[in-house]
Amino acid sequence: MALKRYVALISSFVIALFLDTAVLPKWNLFGMVPFVMLALMLGAEQVFSLQTAILIGAFGGLFEDLLCENMIGLTPALCLLAAVAYEKLPKSSDTKPPILGLYCLLLALAVEVFRALIAWIIGMRFPFSNMILYGAFPRAMLTGLWALLYMTIFKPLLKRQVDAT
Repeated sequence: MALKRYVALISSFVIALFLDTAVLPKWNLFGMVPFVMLALMLGAEQVFSLQTAILIGAFGGLFEDLLCENMIGLTPALCLLAAVAYEKLPKSSDTKPPILGLYCLLLALAVEVFRALIAWIIGMRFPFSNMILYGAFPRAMLTGLWALLYMTIFKPLLKRQVDAT
């Protein structure tokens, strides 16, 4: 059973990296590109563990920064902060999917706001409120939907497992 979980996580990691770096920046709807690696990390954290999410966030963010970004280290740092924040949110095994989607939406929105603040601090000038309303919020909604998709994909992998606690 653990082999299925590792195969699913590794293949999801490769697909998310490919979507974030090659596919979605070129082919998107109205410029709204979800942060698929963050969604994968949040989905894996909900279903599996914080350690799995930390590995996905650190390595996925680093690979994305090396391939596409100017500031290396920003994406893994924001992913790790989101993983820790998601761990602190009140949730249980019977938390409804809309609430989990709202958690993921809020964390993705926080990551987008932090990116915008850092870009603004280093000298980029843009209308901050318009960027949040028309750019970051729709991308955060799409990221939350991707996270719910990953949670539903990973949930069957935990069948017939007993918690050690």
